[in-house]
Amino acid sequence: MARPKLDAPNYRLVRRGDRFYVRWWQDGAFGRISTGETDKRRAAVWLAQFVAGRGTPAAPEQPSVSTILDGYLADRRPIVRAYGTLEAAAKALRRHLGDLQPNHLTKERTRFYARQRRAEGHIVGPADARRKKPTSDGTVIRELVTLRAALSWARGEKWISDVPDIETPRQAPPRDRWLTREEADRLLASAETPHVKTFLATCLYTGARAGAVLELTWDRVDLAAGLIDLGHAPGGKGRAVVPIADRLLPILNEARTVATCAHVVEFAGARVASVKTGTRATARRAELPGVTPHILRHTAATWMAMKGVPMIEIAKVLGHSNSALTERVYAKHSPDYLRRAVDALSA
Repeated sequence: MARPKLDAPNYRLVRRGDRFYVRWWQDGAFGRISTGETDKRRAAVWLAQFVAGRGTPAAPEQPSVSTILDGYLADRRPIVRAYGTLEAAAKALRRHLGDLQPNHLTKERTRFYARQRRAEGHIVGPADARRKKPTSDGTVIRELVTLRAALSWARGEKWISDVPDIETPRQAPPRDRWLTREEADRLLASAETPHVKTFLATCLYTGARAGAVLELTWDRVDLAAGLIDLGHAPGGKGRAVVPIADRLLPILNEARTVATCAHVVEFAGARVASVKTGTRATARRAELPGVTPHILRHTAATWMAMKGVPMIEIAKVLGHSNSALTERVYAKHSPDYLRRAVDALSA
């Protein structure tokens, strides 16, 4: 009988003559390598070191930024949900810094990179009205933070001994864009297809990220109990178990009645990978240009704060690991924000 093909090799020590060998089965064949040891305890140590190092890329003698980015992306690919964002950042970094070595990355060089990227910009707009838009500081910051993370990874892999100081532009203040109740109703009413309406309503009334909503399956939606389990996110982003809002329930009930696949947001019997085009078109019809799923998440948190919901509860809905970030962004919308402190001035 043929041996089953295993996903990962199963290593074990075997003795041949007076020496110990490491033996394993993988991809339909046996592999074997000598430990060079005659003592079983020392051979076991050799085996542990062999397994720990197997599959790790050999450290290049003088790794370039491009080589380091390649290694970092290969390591992160299985565990990062927004891998496309990493790839886009790495593409820009390779174009301007790829041939350099880490010791070339001075503060002045990274400042020059930021100036280059702003001037480089990118083309936006419909085919008949193309225009060049400068690269935003947020994009430049994301790219340089990716570079910093890749260099830290390379140090951890013993590819380099030191991580250069990567300076980033100052973070721009966050845009405080959120929808009024009337605007939100107008947006949902402007959705022309059921899957877009289901997607937008679920983003708005759960405060979930777009990825969590697109990955949501019906086995994690308990319509009878009124709960949605947003599951677990790769890469460490938090998710929550949230009650189903009264305004969301009829929309989910309707979607469940006509569902033909496991995913809540579906089109033509299949899971939907992206609703960017549908969201833009719906926002345009509602005369709310620029509305994104992130703005809907921001809207949900803002509405909760305006109703006086404690920051710790808002943090749990948003999936924040602690309420410090939540308070920094949303506390100003609470009717009780600094009220007791100011009242003390009149006492």
